[in-house]
Amino acid sequence: MIKKMAYELVHQYTQGWKQNNLNMIASCLTEDCMIIESHGPIYQGINDIELWFKFWLEAKSTILKWKINSFLYCEEDKTAFCEWDFACISNNIGYDFPGISVVKFSDNKISFIHEYRMTQPAYVWQRNKLESE
Repeated sequence: MIKKMAYELVHQYTQGWKQNNLNMIASCLTEDCMIIESHGPIYQGINDIELWFKFWLEAKSTILKWKINSFLYCEEDKTAFCEWDFACISNNIGYDFPGISVVKFSDNKISFIHEYRMTQPAYVWQRNKLESE
C-alpha cells in the first residue's frame, strides 16, 4: 500500500462519518477490523460497526468538524498516524477536541484504528511550577 491510498482510505472513513453514510464507512474497512474510540469503546468487526452506526443515528449525532491536520505513513509497518481536530453533537451534547489516530492497513483496507484525544486544552507553560492534573 502506498501513502496516497492510505490517506484516501482514512479520508473516506472520516467523510463517511461526516455524511452519516454507513456504506462509505464499511467499504474501507476489513471484515474483522477493530476500532478503539478515544473514550474507550472497542468495536470488533463490521457487525459491531453497523450496530454502533445505528446507535449513532438514533442519538441524532452529527459531526461538525473532522479535519486531518497531519498524516504520516510508515510503508514498512503499513501504519498511518493522523493528527486531527474533531467536533460533534450526540444526544444533544457537544464535543470538541484534538486527537490522533493510529491506523493499520491490510488487504488495501483499514484493519485497525486506535484513537487518542487531548483531555485538557493546550496552554503555554508559565515556567513557574510543575503543572499536571
